[in-house]
Amino acid sequence: MTTESETAGRTRPSARRAGLMPPPVRKTVLVLHVITAVGWLGVTFGDLALGATALLTDDPELQHAMLRGLGVIADVVLIPIAWAAFLTGLLLALGTKWGLVRHKWVLTKFVLTTVVVLLTTFSLVPELKSRRDAVEGSAADQLVPLDEMSMISAGIVSTSIYTICVVLSLVKPWGRTRWGR
Repeated sequence: MTTESETAGRTRPSARRAGLMPPPVRKTVLVLHVITAVGWLGVTFGDLALGATALLTDDPELQHAMLRGLGVIADVVLIPIAWAAFLTGLLLALGTKWGLVRHKWVLTKFVLTTVVVLLTTFSLVPELKSRRDAVEGSAADQLVPLDEMSMISAGIVSTSIYTICVVLSLVKPWGRTRWGR
């Protein structure tokens, strides 16, 4: 029988396989992934709250503040947090036993996240900035005209997809892909 001190320096056989991250690295990347993914979800809830307030208010000053806030989120937070969540997830998929294409839930989560990251980068962020710019070009006592659907649709779609990704991560449904068998 081996003692705990004798096994402390050994690496488990599964962690020694080529391409797998050592446990301390995997845990660090996992923590970073969870933090950024949860942060991204939180930012999306914030976007929804600010967007809904801007859409529903009759107060131009409040609406302008909400749209400026969305512009700040677009400038500072959205792209870094979206890409950090995406890249840490990709590292986990490639550096752990789950693999990127071995399990249907991982592949589905990767595809969904890829779509949302690209939409965030090339559609949502420019739209939020254009709303902020519309405020700068409007009178302080007038509401900025807003498209009702575009104000909330991105947040609803993003929140739905993130929720699906969380469920996939916890439930791990559907088994292996043909490449993982």
